[in-house]
Amino acid sequence: MPDGANTENTGNAEQEPGTPAEQVDQEIASTEVLNWWRSLFGFGGQPQPHESGGGGVGGQYMFASLEELDTVIAKWEDERDGILEDRQQIYDAYHVIRDPAADAMSRYQADASRDSIANMFQHNSAMLRYAENYIEKLKASREQMAIMEDGNRDRLRSVRDVEA
Repeated sequence: MPDGANTENTGNAEQEPGTPAEQVDQEIASTEVLNWWRSLFGFGGQPQPHESGGGGVGGQYMFASLEELDTVIAKWEDERDGILEDRQQIYDAYHVIRDPAADAMSRYQADASRDSIANMFQHNSAMLRYAENYIEKLKASREQMAIMEDGNRDRLRSVRDVEA
């Protein structure tokens, strides 16, 4: 039996989706692999849309607490920061490419390298937009969750005060 195989799941039982943080980590990893594969084989155009969901109803992520949501937001902010660091390296790499010689093949190779790095920059831009939009949505969800928790806390206090 290979490492990591589930020896207890011999039927058609579904595996639990994991915590929201684990789901986000899995989504990030699978997206990076898919995007790498697409670029490796020259599939350009629009990035593959995410078809991710979570463990909640309707495929939505469910967060048990604000702290858990804060952890997920921090991970996405780290991913965004990494994308920004990569962006600067890509930019620098593009601008240091020089023709190694004056012949046509040397110019062709330098142009091909610049084209490849330009495509990498476009991909980086798409990843950055995705990460920034997702962080924005997570923060909006956090704000909404905080408002709901405050309302629930106030209702519990009013019930407790009435009972006392």
